[in-house]
Amino acid sequence: MKNFYKFAFTFCIAIFIYGCASYKSKDNNLTVVLSKTEQAITKLSEKIATTDNDSLAIVHSKLEKKSKELFPALEKCNEKYRLTKNYMVTLEVAQKKLEHLHDNFETLSHKAFVLDAIYRDYDAKLTSINSSAKNDANTKVRVIVDSSEDEGFFVFGKLSYEQELDIKRFRFNRPTHNASLDFVPGYYLLWLEKEDRVGEPELHLITDNGKEEEKKLVLKTPK
Repeated sequence: MKNFYKFAFTFCIAIFIYGCASYKSKDNNLTVVLSKTEQAITKLSEKIATTDNDSLAIVHSKLEKKSKELFPALEKCNEKYRLTKNYMVTLEVAQKKLEHLHDNFETLSHKAFVLDAIYRDYDAKLTSINSSAKNDANTKVRVIVDSSEDEGFFVFGKLSYEQELDIKRFRFNRPTHNASLDFVPGYYLLWLEKEDRVGEPELHLITDNGKEEEKKLVLKTPK
C-alpha cells in the first residue's frame, strides 16, 4: 500500500509538471512571434537605410514606434487572459509578411503600403486594449455589413497586408442586410460577392473605442 501511494504521488507530480510545461509553451508562442517581428522590423531598417526613400523611412519609423507600444501591452494581456487563436493568427501573418518584405526587398513595389497597413493594424489593436475596461486584448468588435443597393451578397475579407494575395480568410455568416461577424481589432479588406459579381476590396479600420458596441459598414455593390 505504501508503494501504491508513492507511485500515485509521483504520477500526480509528473502530471503537474507536464501541465505547467505545456502551459508555458503555449504562452511562449507570443514571445516568439513578437521577437521575430522585432527582428524583422530591425532588419528592414537596415535595408531602408541603404535607400534614399524618405517616405518609406517615415512609415517604418511609425511602425517601429507603434510596435514598442503594443508588444508590452500584448505580453501583459497574454499573462492575464491568453490571446485567442484568431488574435495570434493576425500577429503571425504580420510577422511573416515583414520577413517576406525583408527577404524580397529589392523586388517588391508595395513596401510602404505593407508597413503602413501593419502600423494601422497595430494601432487599432492598441486602441482597443486601452479602451477595454480590463485592458483585455481579446475584446471583439461586432461588425454588421449592409449594401447600399442590393441584398443577397456574401461578405468576404482578409487582412489588409494580404492585399496582393488571392485568398478569402473569412466570410460573414449571412448575406448583406443580416451579415455580422466578431472581429479581432485590426485593419481589414472587405468586399461583396454574388455569383460572378465581385466587389472591389475596401480597406476598413476595425477597433473598439469603448463607445460603440458594434460597427456598421456599407460596402459598395459590384456591378
